Amino acid sequence: MSIQPGTGRYGEGSQAWRDQVATLYVLLSEEAGAPARGGVPAPGQKGAVEATALALGSSGVLTAAVTCFRAWLARDKTRTLTITWTDGTGAEQRLHLAGDNIDQASFQALVKSLENRLGHD
Repeated sequence: MSIQPGTGRYGEGSQAWRDQVATLYVLLSEEAGAPARGGVPAPGQKGAVEATALALGSSGVLTAAVTCFRAWLARDKTRTLTITWTDGTGAEQRLHLAGDNIDQASFQALVKSLENRLGHD
């Protein structure tokens, strides 16, 4: 699963934004294991967009990650998370979550899809 945080408040190079993203990574590390960070090719661009990969080995790790996502998004309504994963058929799935519109249905769809991918129905 790949996680890409975003914001409508700060510029990409803003120290305040980097601090907020670092907080997300600390939360994920404490609750769901250490995430791996790296660049992902940006569609139509020469550069890469920084993203975080999180290995989901169990439904407990998935639940912890989703709890972290919800808490982090709730702290600032301008925050976003784009979560990308490969489903059981090999198709790429993408979910965009925004702090100003955190709905239970989106999180339930994410958990269900990832649990199916993990084989934990």
